Amino acid sequence: MADAFVAHFGDRAGPLPRQSASEDFSDVPAHLGVPYTYWGIGGVDPDTYRTAAEAGRVDQDVPVNHSAAFAPVLQPTLDTGTRALVVAALAWLAPDERAG
Repeated sequence: MADAFVAHFGDRAGPLPRQSASEDFSDVPAHLGVPYTYWGIGGVDPDTYRTAAEAGRVDQDVPVNHSAAFAPVLQPTLDTGTRALVVAALAWLAPDERAG
């Protein structure tokens, strides 16, 4: 999957740092003995993120999933998420037919 994301998204793809946002995510597939993957898609307004980063306040000023204030920008988040889903599905279901 990682190779497919790099092939499609180039330098916009990379490893996600460990985080506790979905610490129980792996429980269900592990219990069922099936493979799983988890990826993140940025959806924060670039100016909002830049301002928070420059102030050293990303954790305080950039809402994340499960926050009542979480509100990703519609575009390009929706298009990126759709492309990521298609790339992941093709990588898993038809590895020789990957979208590039």
